[in-house]
Amino acid sequence: MKRLALLSGLIMIAALGGGAASAEPGPFTEQQAADGKTKFNNHCATCHRPSLEGGQGAALIGDAFKQKWSGKPVAELRDYIHATMPPTAPGSLPDDQLDPITAYILSKNDVAPGDAPLSKESASATFPK
Repeated sequence: MKRLALLSGLIMIAALGGGAASAEPGPFTEQQAADGKTKFNNHCATCHRPSLEGGQGAALIGDAFKQKWSGKPVAELRDYIHATMPPTAPGSLPDDQLDPITAYILSKNDVAPGDAPLSKESASATFPK
């Protein structure tokens, strides 16, 4: 019951848009997203650029990215990143790298941080539309 309440509290119902953070808190903390920026720059920026605008790899911000992931559980994005990244060693990012990187990507897509860190267990929250 406690887990259900936690997961329910993490579900985001506000829409992304206008560059403003969504009104509902996301399934990650501000500190986790900040940590994710460093990890992203170490593992992902070479292909996706530090700005997340894409290069060799796809853009991880913007309308196309939001359309692809909005309304889906954050777990799908998290699982996709884990299964496909980095391209030279898919599935090699451990949770302590994967979760902050995913949190950082969410934060750069205007999802507001919440009170609990993102984890495999809490990733059922929905990426806002």
